[in-house]
Amino acid sequence: MAQQGKFRKSKKSDDFNLDNYLEEQSEEAYPTEEQEGFNEESSSFFRNIILVGAVAVASFLWYFDWSPSNAYNFFFAEEATTQQTAGGINIDIPPINIDIPEINVEVDIPEFNFDEVDQGGQAAPLNMSFTDYMAALNDRGYLDNFGSSSLSTMYQNNVPIEYIDELGQAGVLDNFGGTSITTLFTNNVPTEYINQLQAYGVLDNFGGTSISTLYENRVPTEYIIRLRQAGMLDNFGGTSISTLYGNNVPFEYLQALNEAGVLDEFGGTSISTLYTNQVPTSYITQLSESGLMDNFGSTSISRLYSNNVPISFIQGLEDRGLLDNMSSQSVIDAYRIDGE
Repeated sequence: MAQQGKFRKSKKSDDFNLDNYLEEQSEEAYPTEEQEGFNEESSSFFRNIILVGAVAVASFLWYFDWSPSNAYNFFFAEEATTQQTAGGINIDIPPINIDIPEINVEVDIPEFNFDEVDQGGQAAPLNMSFTDYMAALNDRGYLDNFGSSSLSTMYQNNVPIEYIDELGQAGVLDNFGGTSITTLFTNNVPTEYINQLQAYGVLDNFGGTSISTLYENRVPTEYIIRLRQAGMLDNFGGTSISTLYGNNVPFEYLQALNEAGVLDEFGGTSISTLYTNQVPTSYITQLSESGLMDNFGSTSISRLYSNNVPISFIQGLEDRGLLDNMSSQSVIDAYRIDGE
């Protein structure tokens, strides 16, 4: 009995199915068609990705002439040189930076010689009618430059066609009207003097009357050029420049006034008065810095300086409200009475 119990099958073994077991083992050893298809799809997808990537890289390198360095420079270089391909040849063109220095060309223009010019005399008659005068100007292309009043003025003052033509040939006719041309001609200003002012680039600073004044006072163009180079030409007209030149006022004196910011306070005659009376620019500068320039002109300043009146005394009068009621002579008298 015991032995019979020993070989009795268990309850669990009654449910064991050998066919099912063998089928499960065979499926594990040999995958099904569905599983194989899935694996093949995954493998094909990755191969396609790799192929597309390879084509992209090849295209990118082809664009940069198969040069990895060119491709790198395109994205990362700070200053990539420009590449041009011509007939399969790569040409490196570096950036070109050309510093062009400023070129100052000094034109050697001979100084005008006043002694070599014929000063002329009374203008000769034109010996032509007014209609012929206009026709002659029209033939030379100058008629449109003038109105009827200008034409009449030039004709009545016997301004010859040749004089107008010389101005036209020099390219300065547009700078003047009929009255200015008449003034220049009647004052015997030669076109050579006008041409030289034009050559130095200072003609636009003057009209016919100013140029006539400069010429009559024999002011050399070199003197005018020095004023321009010092930045002081716009401060003066023809009369002032002639006065400064005639009184031998040195440029250093003018420059000192300009640097002190008081040059605009005076004209050529006033500056000449100050210089002639040996008033130093320091005295004038102190007046300006003390706010006293509006109280005195050049003659008064010269008188105050000549009488040794110090700026401090003048400032004291201003501080007490007395200066507005006093002339320069009153200031001098007060200074003397106070015992200097």
